[in-house]
Amino acid sequence: MSEIVRLVTFKSFAPSKYPNPALQWHYRILQAIALEEELPQKAEDKTIPKYSLFHKRIGNEARKWGEILNNAAPAGRVQSSSSHKRRAVSNGDETEERPKVKREKKEVTKASSDKIESLYEQGALMTVC
Repeated sequence: MSEIVRLVTFKSFAPSKYPNPALQWHYRILQAIALEEELPQKAEDKTIPKYSLFHKRIGNEARKWGEILNNAAPAGRVQSSSSHKRRAVSNGDETEERPKVKREKKEVTKASSDKIESLYEQGALMTVC
């Protein structure tokens, strides 16, 4: 894997070489509208990787790494079934399902202006300036 990383790593990377594709698309649309040209159909995105170059550089190493993973995976692969539910652990004991708890909705009562005034006079309310 270290060989793959070494081959894919850029020697010099300048982010300024890669313009923001969304911003460039926006500018291209504005230009087309301002000059009354036909609207472009597809955005040019210079940030899309050059897959053929990656394949050329690391093709053989990637295949070897894939074979190593495929050979190692069956021994450590865990077979999972979608019918199993997650078990909750409480006090070290495993239970089948976590009990569902109903939550009660609290009623919110609107405070009367008399109550607010009395709280203000007592200094229980803060003023915001």
